[in-house]
Amino acid sequence: MRVCGVELTGNEAVISIIQLKEGLYDVPKVRVAKLSLADAINTEPLKKFQFDFAQLMKDYKVDTVVIKQRDLKGKYAGKPLSFKIEGALQLMPELKVLVLSSAYIKEGLSKAQVRPDAREVGLKQFQEQALLTAFAYLEHQAEAQA
Repeated sequence: MRVCGVELTGNEAVISIIQLKEGLYDVPKVRVAKLSLADAINTEPLKKFQFDFAQLMKDYKVDTVVIKQRDLKGKYAGKPLSFKIEGALQLMPELKVLVLSSAYIKEGLSKAQVRPDAREVGLKQFQEQALLTAFAYLEHQAEAQA
């Protein structure tokens, strides 16, 4: 199973792809670490963002996309544009897209024997949350199958 973790920050979707195969985790090298939505107002840039994301998932044979949930209110609330990007991702018919709560992610990480580090697996530091989101999802899936 190959999963893409996504953290939405401002006008960007930071991604990390991880695979669980025969009990081993693999983090493939991906051509981009994040996708940006330059124009938040017009339809065409949003469609291009959606197409580019879908193509990336197709190229890397991703089964599931998991998005780290953002707060709706308060100091750490997600920016309006990030919710627009989330909607564009959720509406892609060819992908299974889930939004995972912080509690779900924390629970998955607490059950893991090892917690991955972005730099140790060849990713940039800013991809850490996307990696942990995908990893936690895979931990829950592995536990469900056991």
